[in-house]
Amino acid sequence: MIRQINNSIASRLLRAVIAKSFIEILFVCAIATFAAFSNFSPLLRGAIDEAGQTGISGWVHDPLSPLEAIEVQLFIDGKFVASKPADEKRYDLVEARATTQPNHGFTFKLDLLNLTEGTHVAQVYALREGSAGNKVLIPILKNPQTFQVKN
Repeated sequence: MIRQINNSIASRLLRAVIAKSFIEILFVCAIATFAAFSNFSPLLRGAIDEAGQTGISGWVHDPLSPLEAIEVQLFIDGKFVASKPADEKRYDLVEARATTQPNHGFTFKLDLLNLTEGTHVAQVYALREGSAGNKVLIPILKNPQTFQVKN
């Protein structure tokens, strides 16, 4: 009889520990998901439409904050070049239903950079607020855009 009670208590204790572990895993997953969505919008969309020796232009948009002009940073050959808000009017984006507001375009002029002749790589990043006041760079393209400079 005592052995049966001990087995029953041990069995209930084991089930409680397993249930607690499962709840803790769900809690950690929920926290991680919330942190990811608050720091990195997986819905961030954008493109580099033109890349050449005179300039880099494109657009970036976060559907979770459609009125926000996102700050973008240009890197050429892995080096920071410039930063600016993506706030230029792009009515073609609204017509194509890529955005609901037209103020998501950007243009970086490269005339004064004196880039050397040859192939260069451009990447544009969206600058977003991260946790604890930190800022996070999110590439708007998975693969950087290459372009040629001819003198």
